[in-house]
Amino acid sequence: MALATWWASDPLMDLAPLSNFQVCLSVNDVQMAAINHLTVAEVEDRRQAGNLPYVGYMGEIPVTYGWVATREASIGELNLIFPIPVDNRYLWDFATLPEWQGRGLYPRLLQAIVQMEQAERLWIIHAPENRPSGAGMQKAGFQAVGQLSFQNDSSIGLIPFDQPERARIGAALLGVPLIEDGLSPCWRCVDQVVCTCQRDPESCSCAVEIR
Repeated sequence: MALATWWASDPLMDLAPLSNFQVCLSVNDVQMAAINHLTVAEVEDRRQAGNLPYVGYMGEIPVTYGWVATREASIGELNLIFPIPVDNRYLWDFATLPEWQGRGLYPRLLQAIVQMEQAERLWIIHAPENRPSGAGMQKAGFQAVGQLSFQNDSSIGLIPFDQPERARIGAALLGVPLIEDGLSPCWRCVDQVVCTCQRDPESCSCAVEIR
C-alpha cells in the first residue's frame, strides 16, 4: 500500500469547480449509514471514536463520502492500530457511488476536507492496484511518500520514495520501521507466498501461489 500525505505548507492542485457540487460534514446518521452500507449504530460508534464523516453532494444528492480519523485509526488489512497526533488527520473509507464515478469527485472531496479540517498534516493510503484512488490523491495535491507492505519476516515496514523525511514521520505515525529492502513485492503477500506481482506488476490482482 502507498502512504500519501498533504501538509499545510503544500499547495492544492488547481481543480476547476464543478457546478452544484458541495461538501459538508455529515450530521445525518441515517443517510450516512445508507450510502456507506453501515448500520446507524456503526455510524454512531465511528463518531464516538472521533471519526468525522464528510459527504459530497451533487445538488441535494449524496454522491461521494469519506471519513476523517482524529484520535485513533486502523488499517485492517495490515492489522495496524495507531493514535493520531494533535493537528494530524487520517483519511479512510472513501468511495464514490458507482453512477457518479469518473467525474473527478474524489480529488475535489479530498481538497474540501483539507480546507475544512485545517490540520497541519493529513495522511491517507491506497492499494497500488487501485489506480483511480492513487490518481485522485495526486490530482488533489497529496504526495506519495512510501510503500507500506509486509517484510520477509511477516512484520510491516515502509520503504521511502523520494521524500525520506516525510516517510520517516509517516512510519512513526503508523508505528512501523522505515526500511530500504526486505519487503514482499505486494502488500498482501506474506512469508511462504509468491505473488504474481513479481511477474506482472502492472496488472497485479494479488493472485498467489504457494511455494
